Amino acid sequence: MRLSRREFVKTGATVAAAGVLGGATQPGVSIVVDPNEAIAGAAPVVWAAKELEQTLAAAGLTVHRLEQVSRASADHICIVVAGSTAAVAREMLKASGVTLAAVPEALALVPGKVGGRPVILACGHDARGLVYALLDLADRVQNAVDPPAAFDIHKASAEQPANAVRSAMRLFSSDVEDKPWYKDREMWPQYLTMLAAQRFNRFHLALGLGYDFLRQVTDSYFLFAYPFLLSVPGYNVHVPQLPDTERDRNLEMLRFISEQTVARGMQFQLGIWMHGYEWLDSPSPNYTISGLTRENHGAYCRDAVRKLLQACPAIGGITLRTARAAWRKAATNSGRRSSTASPLAAGKLKSICTPRAWTRT
Repeated sequence: MRLSRREFVKTGATVAAAGVLGGATQPGVSIVVDPNEAIAGAAPVVWAAKELEQTLAAAGLTVHRLEQVSRASADHICIVVAGSTAAVAREMLKASGVTLAAVPEALALVPGKVGGRPVILACGHDARGLVYALLDLADRVQNAVDPPAAFDIHKASAEQPANAVRSAMRLFSSDVEDKPWYKDREMWPQYLTMLAAQRFNRFHLALGLGYDFLRQVTDSYFLFAYPFLLSVPGYNVHVPQLPDTERDRNLEMLRFISEQTVARGMQFQLGIWMHGYEWLDSPSPNYTISGLTRENHGAYCRDAVRKLLQACPAIGGITLRTARAAWRKAATNSGRRSSTASPLAAGKLKSICTPRAWTRT
């Protein structure tokens, strides 16, 4: 049979590819996690271990989840996942001569042996540190030409943050531009995973930051955020142009985003950057606020924040920008300090910092 040059090249490439893919067997990977170990069993660490497992599977490696190193196949790459206080972690850190700092988010990757077999220890001082160690391994696999070579770690390393808060902010300021990403359930998990992999420990969703002054307002979606999210009992405060079903979906999305953030070991910070509710010199705004007066404004904000935190318990903090007088009532309950009813007393009203750097030892 005679083949043209094009057919010969195409056939040769197909045969070569089949030989490479069919003849080469990728080694398996055993991920060893003691479910009774407090740090390794934390929910964000369980998520990060699953993320590493999926990354390995996508790279064509067979993955086994085990509870003991002794059960791992001799020909498998073995990754031990543990908090720094676990016995296996203490022994391997001591043998390597590396000290893991007793500070939040510190992590270590340590090659060594357990029971005479080679292993790699992914270790964290706390759950977030261990999440970073696992995502570091996943990142090595994703960016390796030869995935198994990503585990050729010959020297132990320990790291700790140089800045306690490393925050990324996403601003909602436009009905047209921002509603699509706010409501995109497929985007959020990928976006938040990217932030966690780059070791951001806080995500700030900012609402109401589009205007410094409430004049010439045209696009006011989420500008005064509370009635776009919930109905507060005892107040007839609402957005006439917003269907109740859309308001409820907004709250459900906020709950989803905050829960997805916390699942990755990060803090979710909500920014309520505007508490004004009257649009001045604004003949054609797309949304308006009804039912608020100067008399009920402060009390409404207090009760709205309380209900919002109850509806979205994954919110770790709220950043506020508002007049002091409007929040005198927000810090009190019927004129008296309350450690249970006040979101201020609950310690969730905080500010944000900018990220600086990460240090390695």
